[in-house]
Amino acid sequence: MFYYTTAKIITTMKGNEVMTSKLRTLFSGAKRSTRVISILVAIFILAGTGGYAYYTQIYLPSQTTTETATLQTATVRQGDLVIYASGTGTLVASDEVNLAFKTGGEVTEINVKVGDKVKAGDVLAKVDDTDAQIAYTQAKRSLAELTSISAIATAQTTIATAMENLQDAISHLQYIISPAVYNAELLVAEKEQAVKDSQTAVDANPSSKEAQVALETAQDELKKANDQLARAQYNYENSYVPATFTVTECTGFGPGRKCKDNTYSPTDADILDARAGVTSAKAALIEAQYLYDLLTGGEIPEDATGSALTEIENAKLALASAQEALEGTTIIAPISGTVMSIDTRVGDTVGSGTTVITVADLDQPYLEIYLDESDWTNIQVGYEVEITFDILPERTFSGAVTSVDPGLYTSGNTSVVRALVKIDNINDSFNLPLGTSASVDVIGGRAENAVLVPIEALHETNSGEYAVFVVENGKPRLRVIEVGIQDLLYAEVKSGLNPGDVVTTGITETQ
Repeated sequence: MFYYTTAKIITTMKGNEVMTSKLRTLFSGAKRSTRVISILVAIFILAGTGGYAYYTQIYLPSQTTTETATLQTATVRQGDLVIYASGTGTLVASDEVNLAFKTGGEVTEINVKVGDKVKAGDVLAKVDDTDAQIAYTQAKRSLAELTSISAIATAQTTIATAMENLQDAISHLQYIISPAVYNAELLVAEKEQAVKDSQTAVDANPSSKEAQVALETAQDELKKANDQLARAQYNYENSYVPATFTVTECTGFGPGRKCKDNTYSPTDADILDARAGVTSAKAALIEAQYLYDLLTGGEIPEDATGSALTEIENAKLALASAQEALEGTTIIAPISGTVMSIDTRVGDTVGSGTTVITVADLDQPYLEIYLDESDWTNIQVGYEVEITFDILPERTFSGAVTSVDPGLYTSGNTSVVRALVKIDNINDSFNLPLGTSASVDVIGGRAENAVLVPIEALHETNSGEYAVFVVENGKPRLRVIEVGIQDLLYAEVKSGLNPGDVVTTGITETQ
């Protein structure tokens, strides 16, 4: 529950009270508003076309004889102007943490008590870590076995075997499709990549003649490679297959024996199986090399694959999890501060994630404040704040706004502006408890010993630009002024007026 009040305005005047003089004192009653507006418009016309002369010689005589305009005036004074928004606040710590065991168990140690001051890194409490210690030791051993010197030697042997298997697979594929076709296919693949790279260079720099020539050269070489492949395939079908896959088959014995040459060309399945053998052997060799590089501290790609790599990564994750569980049996202070509460004792069984100790930094308290939503524009980071605590009403503290919520804070059916205020000049004697309530005034602007003019004397000529009518020798003269802060009653004048100047503040009618 929180309470707040709306914005207030303070205006302190120095010298005599603001006086309003009237040339005449009779009021016209019902026609007053209409006549005031028309006369004000006329006065603005006067400023640009002759001022007071127009006003006295042309405008006033044109009015009816039964109603006469009367100027009200005020004297420019010197004083203080303070604009502020009022609200309420609650004392909070600059940092407060609720601490829990990440690994549950029986509490074996509590090394602090409520009110103790602790430093970041201090051990505050422990639970039984027997099971966590065993799990950590086992995980560490498993990873060590997978990355041992023996594992490195095995990886070297695996690479040698994979290289032999790849050579066997290539030899088998060459036998199935012929060495000439195999080599021609490799050449075509190489030239296709060269064309792709050259095209990329042209796309990146279309105006480069050198890149264009390189592309044309690559395309010519690819055509030659395809022509070579076509010749190799023709020879394969007409020469290599008959010579390689023709066998003589005989039937019978003695004089009746008959023999016949039969050609058994490799089927599509035979060729696909041979190509797959090469692909699989290449992948095995790459994975064996990845494993060896990992074990010896080399770099491997992020997308590296292999069952051995997966096994090692899983072992690393298991070790990290076991280490986290072991560390979770101890609560260590993450910040320096004061122990605010302890919600367990030695011998209790606690679950993971259950808050058992709260630590707060009380060296620099803050105030969480709430203002009415209508004061949204009256508070910004850096604004000065005056604070009065309910239990210390005779003393006023100062502070500054350090943060403002980007949106309204809602509690129940109420929406307010919530902000955080840093309290200035805090020392050891400041020992108010967290949660202490306070009243606050957020200072939106302050002008001390300033020249002040009533708001009703201002006339806005352009956005942010103002003028007033100053009475000189009994005549109103338009004068442009520079205005600072302003409230509902007064405005600070930075230039253009001096204390004692008399300005018009409005017009009434008599008849």
